[in-house]
Amino acid sequence: MSKDPQLTRIHAFSDLEDELRFLDESFAQISDNEVSHGWKIIVVDDEEQVHAVTRLALKNFKFADKSLKILSAYSGEEAQKLLDENPDTAVLLLDVVMETDEAGLELVKYIRENLHNLFVRIILRTGQPGIAPEKSVIEGYDINDYKTKTELTQQKLFSSIITAIRSYRDLLTVEESRQQIALLNRQLEEAKQDLEQKVQERTQALQQQTLALAAKNQQLEQEIQAKLYAQRALEATNKQLDEANQQLSLLANHDALTGLANRRRFDEYLQTIWKQMLREQQPLTLLICDIDYFKQYNDTYGHLEGDICLRTVAQKIHQVIVRPLDLVARFGGEEFAVVLPNTDLAGGQVVANKLQQVIHQSQLLHQSSRVSQFVTISIGGASLRSHANQPLSDLIHRADQALYQAKQLGRARVVVLPSSE
Repeated sequence: MSKDPQLTRIHAFSDLEDELRFLDESFAQISDNEVSHGWKIIVVDDEEQVHAVTRLALKNFKFADKSLKILSAYSGEEAQKLLDENPDTAVLLLDVVMETDEAGLELVKYIRENLHNLFVRIILRTGQPGIAPEKSVIEGYDINDYKTKTELTQQKLFSSIITAIRSYRDLLTVEESRQQIALLNRQLEEAKQDLEQKVQERTQALQQQTLALAAKNQQLEQEIQAKLYAQRALEATNKQLDEANQQLSLLANHDALTGLANRRRFDEYLQTIWKQMLREQQPLTLLICDIDYFKQYNDTYGHLEGDICLRTVAQKIHQVIVRPLDLVARFGGEEFAVVLPNTDLAGGQVVANKLQQVIHQSQLLHQSSRVSQFVTISIGGASLRSHANQPLSDLIHRADQALYQAKQLGRARVVVLPSSE
């Protein structure tokens, strides 16, 4: 003879009431300070006794420093309303058989499919397992636990609630992380869209500017073409002026015959370089070179050959003087001046000897010379020390004196005079 299901449920809850008198100390988590917001649990059952017993069983329950907030619904319809009002429900203790044999299962479908609530943990409790077999329920419905009311003791209820709340909390944590990631993704997408919008706006603005510029350019093109001929003519004129200025500068600063710096350039450069030597505390040496018996050379070979001789000697001297700051100038007639910055008198003596050697090696025939059958030069040199209180004119005077002595001593030689101080 089969037992009455209603009697079976009554006996089960009667046993649960007896068990509550001897609560297990390991599950009783009592706190004097209740948390204002607890875990929400909705008990859905058409029997008032089930609600009372469940509240009594869980009255001292706490998990993660939060107590329970138990809500009651006595039908699937009431449960739907409570779930609509409390979407943050953590656990649903749900009876299967209420106003209909499948009222609980229909509520499960409503929660998952209509409310799209995948977080609430659903624990089915049934006193008539034959109506809703456990295997078919687990396979066909998104539930988290299935208990018959006869097996749901106080200790098992605690364990099921703890497991369900922990799962609910973990799901919320995962969802919160997912939402944060989704928020970041949305923010990135919004930033991307904003950037794309700005790029598009900027592109459109640039396109408009381009069109405007194209129209302006077309207008200007005619003006440019009209001015192009005049501009080219002006450029040609400027080029001619530059060439003329360069030629004038060359004429103004260079000797036309030898291509060396002329006396004007020599005087300007000597003033400038002496000031620089004073600033840098360096000596300055001047050599004056004279072609020996050049008048006789002209008388013998003619002025045309004399000009060739002057150019040749100038080239030979210029080949020896290679430093950037050194200057070779035609000093006058057959005389040449060599300015040697950063050079003392001993250094000047070395340069002068090299100049004489180069001219001698040139083997320029001079049958009218009284010292050699070839062209020779006499050189006079003098120096100014950077600390000496001497006028620059004294440098030229002393170099000229040294040249005069070289000629007096027989020519074709070098004479250098030390500083007067």
